[in-house]
Amino acid sequence: MRKTTIATVVVLVLVAVGVWVVLARPFSGEVGLLRDMSQSFMEDLQFKDFRSSKLYSHELDQHRLDIGATLERLFLIKPEFLDILDFKLVRTDIDASGDRAKVLVRVRFKKLNLKKEVEEAEIVLYWIKRHPDCPLGGSCPAGQCIAENGETMRKPDDDHKKRHENEGRTGGAADVVVKSEDAYACDATVEKRWFMNLDSTLKEKPLQ
Repeated sequence: MRKTTIATVVVLVLVAVGVWVVLARPFSGEVGLLRDMSQSFMEDLQFKDFRSSKLYSHELDQHRLDIGATLERLFLIKPEFLDILDFKLVRTDIDASGDRAKVLVRVRFKKLNLKKEVEEAEIVLYWIKRHPDCPLGGSCPAGQCIAENGETMRKPDDDHKKRHENEGRTGGAADVVVKSEDAYACDATVEKRWFMNLDSTLKEKPLQ
């Protein structure tokens, strides 16, 4: 092979490596952050710190999460009889938008007072990058949360909800979600952050 040909190949390889580095760099720090968050979340589960495990979820969603009950549904055993021995973060993936990610975790555990052998399972933790002040799907261009369809996102009318809940107990109308005139306020200078995506993570089905 001629020296000029070899030199051309070397240049092409260096250019390819350079392009890969440029393309990979935007997500390199994000991958480390997601792995750190996933590591901390799994440690909270391992040591049954359910209060801390909620903090990875968006503040507006934390009321929807019952970690203890979810663990029981996943592993088919009450949390106090579940001993998570160790876990390993297997893979971290970020989608092309840079706003969605998943972390595959392999878990070794024992079911105390039920099985002596160690079992293994895999859990996928799903993460989504969103504004810390807005409901899911909202953005903050100018002090108010705006939905994907361009409409202002408004808080639920709690008084209306309570009235219908009371009516439901007495055989009246069923509960209906009604929006109030109070919009979700937000800080436009704050950047989006990673939160656990509750609509995908820890789904209510047994692990195989």
